[in-house]
Amino acid sequence: MDKLKVSGIIVAVVVIAILALTLAFGLGKNDDQNYQIMQSITGHVTVRDEPGWYVKWGASIWTYPRSVQEYFSMSPEEGGTKDESIRVTFNDGGTAQVSTMIRFQTPTNEDMRRKAHRDFSGNVDNMVSAIRSHMINCIKATGPLMSASEHQSARKAEFTQIVDAQLREGLYEMRKVERQLKDRTDENGKPITVWATEIVEDENGKPKIAQKSPLEEYGIVVLQFSVTGTDYDQMTRQQFESKKKAFLAAEQSKAEREQEVQQRLMIVEKGLREKAEIEAKSNVEKAQAVIKGQKEKEVAELEAAKKLEVAKLEKQEAETRAQKELEVAKLERQAAEEKAVAIKTLAAAEEERIQKAGALTEEKKILAEIKKERDIGVAEQVAKIRVPGVIFAGDGQGSGGQGAVMANLINMLLLKENNLLNGDTSIFNPTPVGVSKTVPKPTK
Repeated sequence: MDKLKVSGIIVAVVVIAILALTLAFGLGKNDDQNYQIMQSITGHVTVRDEPGWYVKWGASIWTYPRSVQEYFSMSPEEGGTKDESIRVTFNDGGTAQVSTMIRFQTPTNEDMRRKAHRDFSGNVDNMVSAIRSHMINCIKATGPLMSASEHQSARKAEFTQIVDAQLREGLYEMRKVERQLKDRTDENGKPITVWATEIVEDENGKPKIAQKSPLEEYGIVVLQFSVTGTDYDQMTRQQFESKKKAFLAAEQSKAEREQEVQQRLMIVEKGLREKAEIEAKSNVEKAQAVIKGQKEKEVAELEAAKKLEVAKLEKQEAETRAQKELEVAKLERQAAEEKAVAIKTLAAAEEERIQKAGALTEEKKILAEIKKERDIGVAEQVAKIRVPGVIFAGDGQGSGGQGAVMANLINMLLLKENNLLNGDTSIFNPTPVGVSKTVPKPTK
């Protein structure tokens, strides 16, 4: 039992000692939405990023939220106890109080956290004040890019985008330019020219940075920037009111003009409709006339084509007939020519024949004359030859004798009595058979 009592006393003493030490050095706690900078009693600085309880061991603790959301507004409903809106001046001289909200992320890198802790004296409010100052510079640099009227009517979104970009990247390089205000004229009716600024861009069309963003130096990241309200000054509002009245008057005039235009258009359309009706009726009549004329034209063309075809056929027939007659005439002419040639040939042949016949006749005459003279000469010579006047020959049967001779003599006497013997029948001076005693001379 004594040993148990001793052990319990020792445990109690240890617990009491721990509690005493804890109370002496203190307990610390970190939430998940925060990180802490711890500086020990020896001066060593560490960053605690884990949530939960821990013993501080006498270290100094600074707690930073991981993200901060702040309103700089004139409205108490946005958490402000005073008017913290930012005054902006536009290039037409109009001004406005701009209420904003910004949410940014505090540094996430340990070195950046320690740098921000040192530079902002361990106070988050100092960090917020620095960011607000940078935002004021961005807003005031953006205002002169446009007129209050442009901002109020069409360029609020552009204004917010440019301020947000400069918060993240840095202030843009600007240059001063002259610009005519749209729909703004002086007492002489001339456009009002003001000095304005415009963003200088590089060769890639991106804005040049004139001053790097201090947020980037500390690793602070803008998560959201919004313009929650814009309160223009009284004169600017009066200008808007005048512009509004002018716009309304212009709209009224425009509406009246539109009404007049509509009435005019209605009259014009009515006239166009009546004209269209007349034109349609005329077009129908014209179409009918055209169709009728076209039909008549087609009929006339058909008749003309028919007559043309008939004329062509008649022409072809006449040409065929004429061709035929021509061919016949050619044939007749050729026949006549052939006949003439034949006649001529015949005439020439006849003439040649006659000529040749005449020559032949003369030749025959000469030959006949020569032959006659020759025959006469021969006859005369033959007549001088003494030959028997009568010759008795055998009967061809081989018989002879006196009976045959006697018979032949008797026949000769009978011939003589009947004058059938020519010439002298004397045996001693006979006349050749077939030759007359006297030969007459031929007549020329």
